[in-house]
Amino acid sequence: MPSASDLRLFVEAARLGSLSAAARRLGRTPAAASATLKRLEAELGVRLIERSTRALRLTGEGALYRDRVAQGLVLLDEAEEVLRRQRDEVAGEIRLAAPVDLVRVWLRSVLDDFQARHPRVSFTLLAGDAMRHLVSEPLDLAIRYGELADSGLVARRLYDGRRVVVGAPSYLARRGRPAQPSDLPAHNCLAFFTHGAPHRRWSFRRGRRAVAVQVPGDRTSDDGGLIREWALAGYGLAYKSELDVRADIAAGRLEPILRDWQGELSPLNAVFPGSGPRPVRVRRLVDYVRERLRAWT
Repeated sequence: MPSASDLRLFVEAARLGSLSAAARRLGRTPAAASATLKRLEAELGVRLIERSTRALRLTGEGALYRDRVAQGLVLLDEAEEVLRRQRDEVAGEIRLAAPVDLVRVWLRSVLDDFQARHPRVSFTLLAGDAMRHLVSEPLDLAIRYGELADSGLVARRLYDGRRVVVGAPSYLARRGRPAQPSDLPAHNCLAFFTHGAPHRRWSFRRGRRAVAVQVPGDRTSDDGGLIREWALAGYGLAYKSELDVRADIAAGRLEPILRDWQGELSPLNAVFPGSGPRPVRVRRLVDYVRERLRAWT
């Protein structure tokens, strides 16, 4: 099939009545334009132009072809313009997944504000702690805690956070406050079920010293929001991302434990299905989430 650029040269030459003028207008040399026309005629198997020293003249087949091709190029230009507008416009559906706690305590209001700024954006939000398959769902992005394990995905770091041990004032008044990680086995520790097993080996660092403690507990769930609710209700201690409990700590509903120790890394990433350009609405959302995280933290 002839290329669009070759067809544009032919239509422009017919309009101007000069192959060299069409070549200049489209940024080609006369020799290249002549070669293009010969290639086009060879591909079609017909003569499109009768050449003379003074001007070119379309053959009957050339005039018929010019009329149809000109219409097609108009449609092609319109289609490209539609794509350009969509590429540059913040509009359309964004499908994303995010952890339950993050959605409830922070992300929901961020999405509300983003949509108020860009009313032509719509959201499909899958709130859950399970790792969803971005391609088969399909999703535009997922917001996830932890390091990226799937090499088929692309991540953009949103925030470098850590886990923190927290407990409700009612629990601490009843059971006491751990002073160091080795005190944790004497407490009821609420475990998040991840990667097929309860996360009951809690790691900490202070300076050069690193420790890992196996913690007991009578409640385990794969729902991070439920772990937080149990902690708020005073059922035990939770090892949560600081982002998930920041508002609870500020309000006094939960208190941080072992503040002299650093908890495990819990980075927050925007994860995309494969490489390639992202729709402008997705790029703008990720930028906005990063801006709000910087302002919040």
